[in-house]
Amino acid sequence: MEDTILPDETYFYKSQPLRVTFKNIDYEVRILNKDIKKTDTSVKILLDGIVQTLERSASQWYFSGSDNDPAFAQAIWHSISLRYRL
Repeated sequence: MEDTILPDETYFYKSQPLRVTFKNIDYEVRILNKDIKKTDTSVKILLDGIVQTLERSASQWYFSGSDNDPAFAQAIWHSISLRYRL
């Protein structure tokens, strides 16, 4: 996991927040990539104030550099794909 965002840090692009509910807990996700395509293999997101990178291996999404729950990463990608109609 990466560090939390400091107030003076800005990103090139900030999208509308996504609400993801996983195991009865709500999370707020913002996509930090400007253009997202179905063929992308990584997506940078802001997950509850922490910058994360989702990466794809075959058809499975996971958090880069972490052994966190891949089902959670898959749920986030599902919300992103629904929002952007991928």
